[in-house]
Amino acid sequence: MIMKKNIYTLAIFIIWPLLLQAQDTPEVGEPVDTISTDVDLFNELDPMDITLTFDLKKYQRNKYEGKYLPVHFLYHINDTLSIEKSIRIKVRGEFRRKHCSFAPFWLNIRKADVANQHLQEVKRMKIVTHCRGADEYADYLLKEYLTYKIYNILSPISFRVRLLRMKYVDTGRKNRVTESWAFMIEPEGMLAERYDALAVKNDQLGMIFMEQETMDLVALFQFMIGNADYSITGRHNVKILGLPGFGSEGYTPVPYDFDYTGLVNAYYAIPGENLGITSVTERHFLGLCRDVSEYQQVINHMENHRDEILDMINSFPYLGEKQKNEMVSYLEGFFILASDPGLIRKELKRTCR
Repeated sequence: MIMKKNIYTLAIFIIWPLLLQAQDTPEVGEPVDTISTDVDLFNELDPMDITLTFDLKKYQRNKYEGKYLPVHFLYHINDTLSIEKSIRIKVRGEFRRKHCSFAPFWLNIRKADVANQHLQEVKRMKIVTHCRGADEYADYLLKEYLTYKIYNILSPISFRVRLLRMKYVDTGRKNRVTESWAFMIEPEGMLAERYDALAVKNDQLGMIFMEQETMDLVALFQFMIGNADYSITGRHNVKILGLPGFGSEGYTPVPYDFDYTGLVNAYYAIPGENLGITSVTERHFLGLCRDVSEYQQVINHMENHRDEILDMINSFPYLGEKQKNEMVSYLEGFFILASDPGLIRKELKRTCR
């Protein structure tokens, strides 16, 4: 069944930098909560500085119950201007709910009493967290963030992301402070709104019903980043849009959730038993069988963006050089493979559907 999502504005939520404008000029240090909606938050590159104050122990203890927890939200716009709200968060995700000591969450603003008519339909935002306290988990998060940015380069019909510099104040432990990275993901409804599309809620569709060029791009992108943890049928780590004019065999797949990829290479990521590979760093193609010329058309598109992708990673200031070099080396492995039509044909034809 295809369901039309609620209309989202280009500026959503109550925290976006450069979107906030007080009705009257605030005093220094005075919180504000009136919002200007003329800027697209996902076009901003600088991280947002956010503080959440809540009982972290209770959050961890109740993560299997699926209940919302009240939090105090503070967004630091600059040294003299901030915004404060009472909002709610709820744990999300299946594997990470079990594995993470600090699991990703939904940020719910439905009852935040935002004084802006354009935000009335916005209910919640996906936040990806650092999961655990070890340094490598911060690296995993930043690598996953960059993976979203890679697909943004390859396709505008993609989930945009915004980096967050988070501070958590734990009221259950005498206001102990933890600082870490996180990122937010563009809501599906907002993505659909950008293209006047429908969000398709149908788990029975297969790859054959997807628009061919986009399906091949998704499959080859997943092959490039070493991801076999997705499926069109069941919409596993894929959303589906119905764009205007495409008809019943022109749905558009949009991938997300990349922590199980070879590009991120998280220690906990294990490939599916039926794939015949022993590590997520081994590439495994799950796309449809096509003529070599059809593959090559998409590969050419990816190769045309090679330098932009690698430059984006190399210039990213928040990830260490070692981790950036690992990402670049892994992607270079794909481009070397893709430059030889014989090799790429052999690899793709071996496991295509």
